[in-house]
Amino acid sequence: MIGLIRQVIETVAQLINSKPTALLSIKDQTKGTIIGGWTKNEFVSYNKEISIENTPLEKIIPSKEAHTYPGKVIESLPFPTYKDANKKSNFSCLCLPLLSGEEQVKGILIIAQNRGSLLPSEQLKTLNTILPLIAAILENNLEHEHLVQIATTDELTNLYTRSYFDTRLQEEFTRVRRHGGVFSLLMIDVDSFKRINDIYGYKEGNKALKQVAKIVDSSIRKEIDIPCRYAGTQFMLLLPNTDVDGAYILAERIRQRCETNKVTTQKGATIRITVSIGLTHNVEIAHEDLVDDDSTEQDPNSITEVSKEEVIQRADLMLHAAKKAGRNQVMVWW
Repeated sequence: MIGLIRQVIETVAQLINSKPTALLSIKDQTKGTIIGGWTKNEFVSYNKEISIENTPLEKIIPSKEAHTYPGKVIESLPFPTYKDANKKSNFSCLCLPLLSGEEQVKGILIIAQNRGSLLPSEQLKTLNTILPLIAAILENNLEHEHLVQIATTDELTNLYTRSYFDTRLQEEFTRVRRHGGVFSLLMIDVDSFKRINDIYGYKEGNKALKQVAKIVDSSIRKEIDIPCRYAGTQFMLLLPNTDVDGAYILAERIRQRCETNKVTTQKGATIRITVSIGLTHNVEIAHEDLVDDDSTEQDPNSITEVSKEEVIQRADLMLHAAKKAGRNQVMVWW
């Protein structure tokens, strides 16, 4: 869909003589997303969420009418502001609402203009004729993103699904096979979860799972690490470009945060949560016996890659080892 968005923005840029332009989708009265824009004679793609509270866009959404406001720059793109907020602004922003078939504002097209120099009437007339088309493309793009999110996101925890995780894990294997490198894998399981369900009920058990997922998600590198709900009470965490030492630090951080976190039930009871974690990586280090014969050359650290299935199996073995050792700990496949 980004190809269509790019084509739309490039068409608008040609129509208005390459003036800086931004295309926003509107989520609700307070939030929107900068999808892309035109600046310095080229298309830029962002997909970055932005707050629209206390901005002129708050007025455009309910009025559904175009307005012109003083401009400022956000993410190198034009954005409207109020007069008293930036008196030194040397350009203005023409804000054109993009209406869906139900006459709801799905997006806003923002065009920078020199202060006091408005778009020629012919350009504006042509632009108005293509606004419904832009709105339709934007609405389809939002629907596509929604369907992708449903397919790749676990409904309870908001982490990735297992199928999406398996795809990303295969991509990571392909990457390191071609270019080299290392990644680590954490398999995380909530301890004694059946007991939580038996004592407090499934609703409180789900609350505990959501809390663990929140801790995992807040502990990782955004847009780099891949967290997923793997199966029931199990979570899997793919850590690209992370060796065993770095993965162990993260695993311990997650374990400790779960241990100190408490979940309070609707009846005021406190649920203590712990997790066990199995840690492994994508390389196998074979430590060969050293010999006294100086004429025999030995490489004590020969490194070979292991298969995707082997990595998952080793993480599972380490998780079970952590369970057998008393739970609430991290076990590492060295």
